[in-house]
Amino acid sequence: SLLQETTYRPNMRSKFLAGMLFCLLGSLVAAQTEEEQPEAAADPEAEPEPMFGTLDYILLAAIGAAAIWWLFFRDSEGDKIPEYEIKPMVVRETSTVEKGFLAKMRKTGRRLVVFYGSQTGTAEEFAGRLAKEGARYGLKGIVADPEEENMEDLQQLTELDSELGPCLAVFMLATYGEGDPTDNAVEFNEKLTNDGMDLNGMKFAVFGLGNKTYEHFNKMGKFADLKLEELGAKRVHILGVGDDDANLEDDFITWKEAFWASVCQEFNIEASSEEFNTRQYEHKVLEEGDFKPEKVYTGEVARLRSYVTQRPPFDVKNPYMAPIKINNNIHNEGSGRHCLHIEVNVEGSRIRYDAGDHVAVYPTNNLELVDKLASLMDINMEQVFTMTNVDEDSSKKH
Repeated sequence: SLLQETTYRPNMRSKFLAGMLFCLLGSLVAAQTEEEQPEAAADPEAEPEPMFGTLDYILLAAIGAAAIWWLFFRDSEGDKIPEYEIKPMVVRETSTVEKGFLAKMRKTGRRLVVFYGSQTGTAEEFAGRLAKEGARYGLKGIVADPEEENMEDLQQLTELDSELGPCLAVFMLATYGEGDPTDNAVEFNEKLTNDGMDLNGMKFAVFGLGNKTYEHFNKMGKFADLKLEELGAKRVHILGVGDDDANLEDDFITWKEAFWASVCQEFNIEASSEEFNTRQYEHKVLEEGDFKPEKVYTGEVARLRSYVTQRPPFDVKNPYMAPIKINNNIHNEGSGRHCLHIEVNVEGSRIRYDAGDHVAVYPTNNLELVDKLASLMDINMEQVFTMTNVDEDSSKKH
């Protein structure tokens, strides 16, 4: 609400001060009277003096005039106490901006949305690859995190069919722990469990990521595939079950190829005959003077020039490149068995081994073989170049 000033009243503090001033004046007069009474008693024949002199009356009149002015005629802005009148505030109507994956699909004209439930990033990576590959079929998609979306909007996905054409939702869902959804798919799992959504007519497909060594293998993917169909959605392609204990990448590629075949049949589309690469980049050769030698990446595992100079502190992102000191097969020669005893030299690194520490092996290519291949392919191994990512949907530009 708005506060509107209307009238002013005298300051109550001013009245209080004026009253205290009169009381103080009365006390002074009474004190003066008591002092004069003994003198009058000592000389009874003397002519009694009046209680107030001329100067006293003048002083009293001045004080009274000042008090009257202070109370009734003074009009200082600092002593005004405003009264307020409460009036209703006028709220302006603001237009609401549509957000979420539906708005993004409508804005970009894309008909494919790929959701991912990922704990370590693999499902997210698969979702991005599938969404980009859709461009080959005229069905380039967007990637969405179910934790950041209102998944009930899936009920309106079919409404875009009249604007954009038939739309498709794909779910890349990993199973975490003992059959649990990943952290970012917990709410989506709850919505599926509550049976509160009407997904009649929505087209979908599911690829699950799991590990057969666990009891509840691909539980999240299987559950989502079943519940989406129960809620009225139409399955475009069979459930994919990736096994991390075997080869998750191969499982995904095999499922993906069959998935696109089913999509082409369902949507009556064909793959483009043009050469297509999901990695969209711009290649530029740099001449001498176009770059700083110390800024050139030469295959370092960690920071630039870490093969030349190493600086502590050392951690996962800045590992210490320790040379191998001892590498012996502890089995006898000719036994056909191999068990290596390896010692690495960490002298001068200030590294102290703690239980649970890991040693990573970073292999390097045979330099003679590399040079031979470069010679056969007529490649200048000293040529410096840049590769700039031109994919508008990518968060990484280099």
